Amino acid sequence: MQSFAVNSDKTAFIITGMHRSGTSLTAAILQSAGVDVGERLLGANESNAKGHFENIDFFEFHKTVLRSQGIDDAGWTLTETVEVEQQYIDQAKELIAINSKSPYWGWKDPRTTLFLNFWADLLPEAKFILVYRSPWEVVDSLYRRGGENDTIFFSHPDLAVKLWIHYNQKILNFYDRFPDRCILTSVYSIANQLEKNIEAINHKFQVTLANPAPDIFERSLLRVQEANVHRATLVAYYFPEALNIYQELNAKAIQIDQEHQLETIQKVRNSPYKVWAFQDWVDLCKSEKQGKRLQSELERRSHAQLLQTQAELGQSQTQLAQTQAELERSQVQTQAELGQTQAQLAQTQAELERSQAQLAQTQAELGQTHAQLAQTQAQLAQTQVERQQAEATIAAMHTSKFWKLRTAWFTLKKRMGVATHK
Repeated sequence: MQSFAVNSDKTAFIITGMHRSGTSLTAAILQSAGVDVGERLLGANESNAKGHFENIDFFEFHKTVLRSQGIDDAGWTLTETVEVEQQYIDQAKELIAINSKSPYWGWKDPRTTLFLNFWADLLPEAKFILVYRSPWEVVDSLYRRGGENDTIFFSHPDLAVKLWIHYNQKILNFYDRFPDRCILTSVYSIANQLEKNIEAINHKFQVTLANPAPDIFERSLLRVQEANVHRATLVAYYFPEALNIYQELNAKAIQIDQEHQLETIQKVRNSPYKVWAFQDWVDLCKSEKQGKRLQSELERRSHAQLLQTQAELGQSQTQLAQTQAELERSQVQTQAELGQTQAQLAQTQAELERSQAQLAQTQAELGQTHAQLAQTQAQLAQTQVERQQAEATIAAMHTSKFWKLRTAWFTLKKRMGVATHK
């Protein structure tokens, strides 16, 4: 398959390993250290409280290719090689182009383990972070998770160990083929030596990742079965190749924290199998007994809570009856006040109607007065006109010859009268 050219100034980190092996924790740490693991990531759920840190683009891509070959898209397969048809090769190149935006980028998906050679050929400069965990703890985690994709283990419980062998053998084979492009590390090493793992990556790949946030890892989320050595013995007895692969992984992994693995393997080899073979039987009986005690305690507490609830219910009913009585009294009082208010309203309405009638009458009288006033004003105007005409007539008479003669005659008569009296 022809390789796909990516900008030389960008480094791709591909994080993978068997399911439940700590790949989510590893991806979270690398993201905190500066690796862009994608914008669209699978969210948290009951089995991964902190989130999966899986880029949905590559997650869906792997599932689609698996389905195209008639393989369970959860990755539960022992098939040696998964064929990738040309249409999916073109799709993979598109995903690379879309997601390779940052100087340090990559993705995490356990299914990538089934496609290691495919991605190594397509991205010849990519770096691989290969994570592993003991087979007994992976099996225990798969059983406890019990998700929709895990129901197959209820009918085929040994398949979990076989898948661990299949996935981790692929990791070993790939690491042997490309040791310079790989970091092989355990989840225990990552959990206990965060900064040293980043230093190892920086040194080997000549990159400059930052130290991850100190609170990125919550230790309580990593369940370690140090006390249940009998289960490890059971795996080693029936699947010795699993123990051999686990030892080979430990031998080839970066030497940061091997104490946990070596101690557990030593206990497995020294454990008397015939004794520990019955341990699950004993544990089951203990669990049943403890379950009965818990159920009895739960029933006792439930009964006490029921009595308390009944007492509270009785008190609530009394309070409810009291409230109802108060409500009824309030309703009677409210109805009386409402009747009084309605009577007052009726009286007010009657007074309003009378006021409106008086107002209408006043308006009518006002209109009549306005008409009379207009008539008076008209008569006054006519009188003024007549007076002006009379004044004009008198003025004209004063200036006439007749008036002048009349005035002279009256003056002469007045004088003659005065002379006679003398």
